[in-house]
Amino acid sequence: MTTQFTKILKKVVRTLKDKVIALLGFAAKAGSVCFGAAESIAAVRSKKAKCVFFASDISKKSRKEILFHCDRSGATAYELNGMSMDELSHGIGRKCAVVAVTNDSFCKPIVSYLTSDI
Repeated sequence: MTTQFTKILKKVVRTLKDKVIALLGFAAKAGSVCFGAAESIAAVRSKKAKCVFFASDISKKSRKEILFHCDRSGATAYELNGMSMDELSHGIGRKCAVVAVTNDSFCKPIVSYLTSDI
């Protein structure tokens, strides 16, 4: 029974990860994404960024800097648990580990997928 439950759980997690990547890809194509740490921090400072997403394998220094700037400006930052920089880069079409979304229409469904209880 537990192995069947584990298989189903892994499939659900994979589906949620695919949905997050797809939404980030759509946001990137719509021009609602700032790519990379420097661009994302600039968007956070200018209060254009609604939320910031970063891969789970970024450096501690980058993570600390992003969280610091988001905390100061009121933007929310989310770690994409279980998603590497390569997976994120493949989904959005550019190599980067941090993206800032500037449109609430994309931000809300991504956040709902990331915060859903499985």
